[in-house]
Amino acid sequence: MIGLGPADPCLQCLLGLLRDPRSAHSVSLADWDKTIRLARQARLLGVLAHRIQSQAECLEKVPDCVLGHLRSATAYSEHRVQMLRMELAALANALPVELPVAVLKGAAYIVQDFELARGRLPSDVDLLVSRGQLDQAEAALHDAGWVAEAGDAYVERYYREWSHELPPMRFPGHPVEVDLHHTITPVTSRLKPDTASLFANLQPVSGQRFLVLQPLDQILHAAVHLFQDSELFANLRDLVDIDGLIRAHLHSASDWQALAARARQHGFERPLWYALRYCRAWLGTAIPSDLPLAAPPAVAIQLMDWVLPRCTLPRVPDRPAEISRRIAGLFGVLRYQWLRMPPGLLLRHLTHKGLQSLRPSTAAQRNIR
Repeated sequence: MIGLGPADPCLQCLLGLLRDPRSAHSVSLADWDKTIRLARQARLLGVLAHRIQSQAECLEKVPDCVLGHLRSATAYSEHRVQMLRMELAALANALPVELPVAVLKGAAYIVQDFELARGRLPSDVDLLVSRGQLDQAEAALHDAGWVAEAGDAYVERYYREWSHELPPMRFPGHPVEVDLHHTITPVTSRLKPDTASLFANLQPVSGQRFLVLQPLDQILHAAVHLFQDSELFANLRDLVDIDGLIRAHLHSASDWQALAARARQHGFERPLWYALRYCRAWLGTAIPSDLPLAAPPAVAIQLMDWVLPRCTLPRVPDRPAEISRRIAGLFGVLRYQWLRMPPGLLLRHLTHKGLQSLRPSTAAQRNIR
């Protein structure tokens, strides 16, 4: 197994329970204490609770005091899912019926009723429309009452010219934020999907107003979101999502070959390679050894093997983070910015952020990274 860095030994317990909840019988009460804290920090306690509670033989081995935490996490997840469903219903009423709109990530998993959505904590709704229909969708939401947080001219330009989404919107009083996307990677990103094929392959969901990405694109989007469009920090949940998507969508050798071909078509081979590497190592995902994906350079693999455990895996925050974690976190931020923008634009962006940091900040200014 790839090293877990300076992780707490109970992280092995958490990963083991995610792979096979039947291992609950071997967890001591002391280990449960840290495992629950690690799962909560990783936003996976509800997922873990569902997996354990779905198997009666597991419940018999779990102490009552632990069951209280699991049931609480389940109730909170159900509450968050209900809030998201209410937001989706409101959005369905606000958006023109003739406008094709897809939902992404967590909302998509919920509308498709995926097993991986059980116990998950959705935080927002990500919508996807074509670039040509972006103004129509934005106007419809504004007319229905959704508003974006006020930002300065730079913030507006950042989102509308360089990002893959508009400034986040919220209906007053609603707990769920809405992000309106027109593609799945930033416009200035080093990786750009085949957008025409992405939209041409959107699929309906029975009984739902919203479309979803086709199955292979869902896996690739999750991989790109983690390994291209994030700072790698505290993202074990994203890896669990990828594992769940693989288990839901890939059932034969031809499915795996199609995934590799689709990754090449979008130019997403490297993030997919990393996603499969760590899913197999940490979550026991069954992945063919002969999959035709080009591996990153050896030095890049070694660096990622050192950085990712220190960035992505949760830790019990009883004491300050080790220096290695802080270095890895800085690398994650720098890598994210480097992949997001070309050098000239990145220099301009960081200069602007540096100058802004010298002035009184606003929430809108803090919202761009």
